[in-house]
Amino acid sequence: MRCASFVSPPACPSLTPGKILRNLHFISRALPTALVIFCAVASSVAVQAQTQPLIDCNPIAWLPPMATFVGPSPMAAGDTELGLGLGVYAELLPNNCGHVGDDNATMRFRRAFSDRFDFGFDFFVGTQGGSTLGGTPKAAVRYLVTPGLRLEAGIGVADGGGERNLNADVAAVLGTHNQAKTWNYYMSLRVAAARGCLTCGSNTNHAPGALVPLGAIGTTARISDNAKFVMEG
Repeated sequence: MRCASFVSPPACPSLTPGKILRNLHFISRALPTALVIFCAVASSVAVQAQTQPLIDCNPIAWLPPMATFVGPSPMAAGDTELGLGLGVYAELLPNNCGHVGDDNATMRFRRAFSDRFDFGFDFFVGTQGGSTLGGTPKAAVRYLVTPGLRLEAGIGVADGGGERNLNADVAAVLGTHNQAKTWNYYMSLRVAAARGCLTCGSNTNHAPGALVPLGAIGTTARISDNAKFVMEG
């Protein structure tokens, strides 16, 4: 396997209180827009969910958004990353819920505080089991160790329609970063955990908590200096 050569990123600039305040101010202005998009997608999915029988077919509690979306490429301080992913799937073999087909959407916002460190949010909304509408926002941080290695961590909450839970994840991402090439490649190893229903009390008829590892490979295609197309699986 041939790997692109990497160039070390510039040293991290110091985070002065003024820079931190400017970044926090930017996040406070951008977050409402992200929430509006999230609610719009959620409402469109809700139309489909309301036409289905309300059967809880979730085998485990809701996990946080687990998409990697992009390889370990440096971001300049002050840069913003926005992402939108859409997905559908169908089950060929029947289960307790029959043959179901689900759809979902993931939205991402990141703001770079330095050349190595960024902070932001992921939003996931979708149906599970063909009937249960749910969503989970996650606050996440990413740290670029080298141009080919990035570490990630996040914590979130979820509402699965009839139950709520906490979730979190950690990940390591390896990949190529060659700005002269259209295609770059990456792989990630992520471990996510979900704490079962927080509001069910002694009622045990709910999806249990879980610890789930996930490996993914992906590729990014540079469309322009400010846009990339991502395929991940």
